[in-house]
Amino acid sequence: MRNTRRAVTLTWLSVGLLVAGLLLPAAAAAQVTTWTAGPGAALDPTYDGFIDAPTNGATVSSGGFAVNGWFVDKTAQGWAGADDVQIWQGTMDGGKLLAKALFAQNRPDVAKALGNPYWASSGFSANVGSGALGAGQQTLSVYAHTPGKGWWYKQVNVNVSSSAPATAAPAASAPAPATTTTTSGGALPLVGFVKPKDGEKVLTKSDYEIQGWAIDQAAKPNQGVAGSGIDKVSVYVGAREDNGTYIGDATLGYSDDTAAKYGQQFVSGGWRISFKPTQFKANTYVLYAYAHSAVTGKEDSANRYFAIREN
Repeated sequence: MRNTRRAVTLTWLSVGLLVAGLLLPAAAAAQVTTWTAGPGAALDPTYDGFIDAPTNGATVSSGGFAVNGWFVDKTAQGWAGADDVQIWQGTMDGGKLLAKALFAQNRPDVAKALGNPYWASSGFSANVGSGALGAGQQTLSVYAHTPGKGWWYKQVNVNVSSSAPATAAPAASAPAPATTTTTSGGALPLVGFVKPKDGEKVLTKSDYEIQGWAIDQAAKPNQGVAGSGIDKVSVYVGAREDNGTYIGDATLGYSDDTAAKYGQQFVSGGWRISFKPTQFKANTYVLYAYAHSAVTGKEDSANRYFAIREN
């Protein structure tokens, strides 16, 4: 009888512990605090960088919040090394893509701290939209991609709450200008469009990303953004000299197949910029891209015909 009572007591104790465990808040997932190999990762992790916001353990708003920080591949020559940065819930193998970050943003503090002027273009920022994450403990992963070493990531744990105020990333700053000395003479830089395709119809239902490439074949590995020899690409609808509409300065340092045909040095000679088609009436237009060489100080342009159509 005594053994039976003891067995019953132990059984109820086990049930009580199980129920208590279910009622306690779940602990946050283990956090990856160093740059760790992701899809396609290769070679050694020669990286430095930090997730400035949100900090680990911070409370963020379910109505949206900003993610920002910086990333450097310490073996990169003439640039910070990243050609893509993405924000994920969890990890790429089974997680959810939350945002694609703007990168190569100006971080003079990083350049000063690390003693390399080319690493000023190491900042990234992204906005995670309203409703993207459910309430409670969540793990955010920042993935950075480098052309030769694939994806690498690090994480922060956050608490998502509907009562926290929503935040947004600051407006994107232009990439830091390359620190180079121009030389007289030399050929013009090369520049072209990847998209829109010639004659493509761009609909007004959403923002559109213009893509292209620009290089100076005379560039040394440390000249221009990502060794492309280019330090600025300005995009206009209509010719600049005919009072065209300024879209903005493109973000440089993207991987591009066309640029890569000129040699491995130019594999990240691509550029991108987004614009709102709704700012223009339905019509046919001409895009212009003006590329400035960090090698010679010379500039050349390319154009592309396209049409804006209402959806």
